Amino acid sequence: MRSRFTAYANKNEDYLLNTWETAKRPEAIDFSKEEAVWTNLDIVKTKKGREKDSKGIVEFKAYYSLDDEPYVMNEISRFIKKAGRWFYLDGLVKSVAKVGQQVDQGKNAPCSCGSGKKFKRCCGKEL
Repeated sequence: MRSRFTAYANKNEDYLLNTWETAKRPEAIDFSKEEAVWTNLDIVKTKKGREKDSKGIVEFKAYYSLDDEPYVMNEISRFIKKAGRWFYLDGLVKSVAKVGQQVDQGKNAPCSCGSGKKFKRCCGKEL
């Protein structure tokens, strides 16, 4: 999870696509509309995802700034292990909030894949 956050913050499309489960992976990630500056990641909780597990769930909060305003996105992501490597399967954005103020929740939040679309019109269709 931390490596994918770092790759996203650095707009490393190759790494993100190579660590995305192929059946759910988009053809490309368009960072051209990405204006957020991602600053920090807090892991809220995990379920499974240990060495002997084949699946795992990570809830996290990703912090970023947009137009000099601080925001936090809370997401639950699912991962699957294949041939000893973890791959991102999909995620559900629980909320996006301006720090100190609620902004948007759930499927109406911006999609975390960077498409610029609402989650419900992008990756949320697959959940």
